[in-house]
Amino acid sequence: MRKIVDYIYKNHLQIILVSLLIFVLIIVFGIILFPSIFYDNWIWKYYWGPVVADAGVSNTAVHNGVVAKEGYTLISELTYGVMVIIALYSIFRLLKKLKIRVDWSFALALLPYILFGSVSRVLEDTGYFKPPLVYLFISPLIYILIALIAVFFLLLGYFLEKRYDSSFLSVNRVLFIGGLIFLLPSLFLIGSWILGYRWNETNGINFYVFLIVISIISLAVLLVYFVSGFFKDKKDLLVYQNPLNLAMIFGHLMDGVTSYISIKDPFSMGLFYSEKHPASNLLLEIWGPLFPIVKFLLIIFVIYVFDILYKDELKNHMTLVNILKIGILILGFSPGLRDLLRVVMGV
Repeated sequence: MRKIVDYIYKNHLQIILVSLLIFVLIIVFGIILFPSIFYDNWIWKYYWGPVVADAGVSNTAVHNGVVAKEGYTLISELTYGVMVIIALYSIFRLLKKLKIRVDWSFALALLPYILFGSVSRVLEDTGYFKPPLVYLFISPLIYILIALIAVFFLLLGYFLEKRYDSSFLSVNRVLFIGGLIFLLPSLFLIGSWILGYRWNETNGINFYVFLIVISIISLAVLLVYFVSGFFKDKKDLLVYQNPLNLAMIFGHLMDGVTSYISIKDPFSMGLFYSEKHPASNLLLEIWGPLFPIVKFLLIIFVIYVFDILYKDELKNHMTLVNILKIGILILGFSPGLRDLLRVVMGV
């Protein structure tokens, strides 16, 4: 048994690659030999169909009699969750190999990509993109696209920094500038829509929702910051003043508060939105504020586990810890900002 464990540990990358290859071959041959089972009632229904439905006028799409609905199912969410874990591990291995420091500065360098993901999704909601280009701007394809772009500029920055030995051409700076190339044109289009140049219908500009959401989450983040500093005898609580930790709280509160306000409409503003994720929809149905509260408490607990409970055990694995934190930040901030912009722009 020990020999088997040692073999798996030494050859885990090869085992993973072979397993993925076998899985892909099973899917390919399954689609060819049993298209109704593998494509119509699996790939189409749970993965590609929802993308097509999201891009269409209605919220459904039909292929060979199989109906696919816009949004996520338990099966698709579990699948995408596994994909995120694999992606994070792959990125961790890459950053470790390149000896790139993952900290708050690195997270800031990724900010344009995070913003671009949300902004481009909103542009897709407005009907700015047309088929087949539109499919690239629907999740999860948009996040795969952005990840590939970010990795490209990451490698470019690494090459330039090593080649010219220049602090100006650092990895973080090149990564940040590369993200701005995609973000700035998108922000221009968003600003144009808000200021009156629109290429589709709108239900009205709701800028006051932006002010409400930002005010609530800013107040909550400030409260966490000052409360953690109030207990000076408990220095462990100062981890809640860490910028990356506060960013995680901010991002997930944006998702939670925006969802609550836009779906439950507690201020009777005439909002009409719905939730795609079954888990969050369940919490909203039980009690509207429960969703942002649960998200807030969950992030507080995650920070506690990473930075207090297992601080000593993880101190030599900070690259992995910070990658996971950035991933958690993206999972909250990206959909939260997208939903907030949708409400503000009335789409």
